Amino acid sequence: MKVRYGMAQWQHPAWVNWLYPSTLSASQRIGRYSEFFSSVEVGSTFYTDVDPIQLQRWYDAVVPEFRFCFKAPQTVTHRLADRPWREIEQDWLKFMDVLQPLVSKLGPTMLQFSGAIDERYLESILALCQCWSLPTPLSVEVRHLAYFDKGRIETSFLAGLAERQVNRVIMDSRPVFSTEAYCDSLVDAQSKKPRVPCHPVATARHPVVRFIGHPDLSRNDVWLDQWASKLVQWLDLGLSPFVFVHSSDNIAAPTLAATLDQKIQRLRPDYQSEIVLPASQEQTSLW
Repeated sequence: MKVRYGMAQWQHPAWVNWLYPSTLSASQRIGRYSEFFSSVEVGSTFYTDVDPIQLQRWYDAVVPEFRFCFKAPQTVTHRLADRPWREIEQDWLKFMDVLQPLVSKLGPTMLQFSGAIDERYLESILALCQCWSLPTPLSVEVRHLAYFDKGRIETSFLAGLAERQVNRVIMDSRPVFSTEAYCDSLVDAQSKKPRVPCHPVATARHPVVRFIGHPDLSRNDVWLDQWASKLVQWLDLGLSPFVFVHSSDNIAAPTLAATLDQKIQRLRPDYQSEIVLPASQEQTSLW
């Protein structure tokens, strides 16, 4: 069992001359990224149809152990309330067909629903889960507060996921909302990231964590300590979690992921570290 770490992207200008040598072309960076991290969130599939040829290029560029976590199209998730079910189902089945050639490198595909999708759509969410036909994990992220009531609705939601062996996506945005927005990146993050309770419940074998870090890195320690303990518990239960680390501007996201990994290693000495980052920009500039 292992923790798979990833970012919300593999392209970031601040990572050049650190994770990537400046001589590496943009198209080659995903291959280099896959040498440091074992997964990535791919949000582009949420916004538009990605050319299967491009998907195949990404697939071919990464190491065999790498896992992509693609987000389902917004026509399936964010239009759940205003589109006919038949059209939604067709788009969902079409997306599965697009992913089929990539199954050997697929992590939990994400159904990410907006805050407008409340408890009235629970049966539709579970019906989409029931339609999933690929032999790879599926995960669901909900943002309406009804799904965090610790009562009837949340219980029904979690039971429905567990029955279908679908993973809950656990959003932890506590760090980024822990202070006033005193810089541009915090203003942007607080305006875009959901502020929902953090309920770290695993409903299947690959729980998914989305951690949104604070730009003052030391402020994250209290939450990273909590996650290190929870991840060790999950590993002890035989689970294989996916952890996607963001920060308010994502520059420091790789550092936060490495810090979390180190905390797990201190709690569980037999744990093999998953992340080894270049020590400094000065060293990597010699590549």
